[in-house]
Amino acid sequence: MNNIGYINTAYLIGDIWSQSERMKQCGCSHIHVDSPKGRRRPEWDKFIDSLEKGDSAVLVSFDNAFRNFNDMVFFIKYCSKMEIRIISLHDELDTHDLLFPEKKTASTLDLICQVFAKRDRNSHDDLEAELYSNEYNDKKLKRYKLVINMYKAGYSVKEIMERTGYRGKSNIYRVLHKYDVNMEYPSMSRAANKPQVSSI
Repeated sequence: MNNIGYINTAYLIGDIWSQSERMKQCGCSHIHVDSPKGRRRPEWDKFIDSLEKGDSAVLVSFDNAFRNFNDMVFFIKYCSKMEIRIISLHDELDTHDLLFPEKKTASTLDLICQVFAKRDRNSHDDLEAELYSNEYNDKKLKRYKLVINMYKAGYSVKEIMERTGYRGKSNIYRVLHKYDVNMEYPSMSRAANKPQVSSI
């Protein structure tokens, strides 16, 4: 279980060094930093992809991390499903109620997730496609769905990689694992990462 941080310098409260230090004090093994250039946030995508079940997602604040309400809802729903702890430093939010014991947030976040999880649990693709309406994320979700459909249809991992453009088997397994697809694959362990900050 890793603590992984994210900073968006376009909406940064304070300087990046102090925020990075606070995240390291929270035990972050890696900190993803997005620059204010362009509309896309490549480090945000890497941040989401790197989170695994039982990890802790450390944010500067909700305002810093989320561009809109849909971003926030998707993130909260994903973390709830994957049992990922959310820590927001400036919001004094910790879904495990350890860092800020006077702030009881877990029940509030669970309620938000329940509102947006009324559909069958097997239809994660459809729900997320509605929440992510922009073209970039629509394409990403369609790519995920293609991986799942091809795997269920009996295609080999190599064939799926050729069709979807993924370069590593671990990417295919990560997508299948994210959407709870029953599968058989070699167990993989993550190497321990030393605390570091991604370059802007």
